[in-house]
Amino acid sequence: MEISRNHSTYLFLWLLISGISFLFFALLGAMLYLVINSDTGNVSFPLWFLITALFIFMMSYFIERSKVNFKLAHSGGYRKAITYCGLSILLFLIGQIQSWMSIFGADAFIQTNNAYAFLFLLSGLHLLHVLASIPFFLQHYLQYRKYSGAEHDIQLFFSDPSKYRYLDQLGIYLHFMGILWIVLLLAFGFLSII
Repeated sequence: MEISRNHSTYLFLWLLISGISFLFFALLGAMLYLVINSDTGNVSFPLWFLITALFIFMMSYFIERSKVNFKLAHSGGYRKAITYCGLSILLFLIGQIQSWMSIFGADAFIQTNNAYAFLFLLSGLHLLHVLASIPFFLQHYLQYRKYSGAEHDIQLFFSDPSKYRYLDQLGIYLHFMGILWIVLLLAFGFLSII
């Protein structure tokens, strides 16, 4: 099943991704400006941030596996891949919270220095944007579960181009969140070495 990305919903998705990109790059620019022009301090880079990067990679991998299995109408493979993708999202959220707890455990708060303020702001905004994907993920997953009863119903699900388009758009958004997280990790690494 080949779906054209010339659908109006893709335009909305690209505008959303552009807006999020501008927000994060403006904040990264502000952080860089402060680092260059004043003493912002540095941060201790939590190991949990690297572990959450693994969960982001897992999320991207499993959403791609979901798309492949959807195209093949392979119900068992699709169920496993979409379930593991959902678990990867939850593990990422738990890892983010654990990262913040390790930072709090080191007595580093927003008031400690500007570097920690940017770390909390950027990672918190990223967490909120990943959280925003959960209702869309759940809607797609619950639609699949509704259709997964009889063989006839599941074939209807896999033959519906709008279901694949929705999954493809969710995949694009999750891949974007993964790329953004890697950019943020590089920025946090920069803050930890200055």
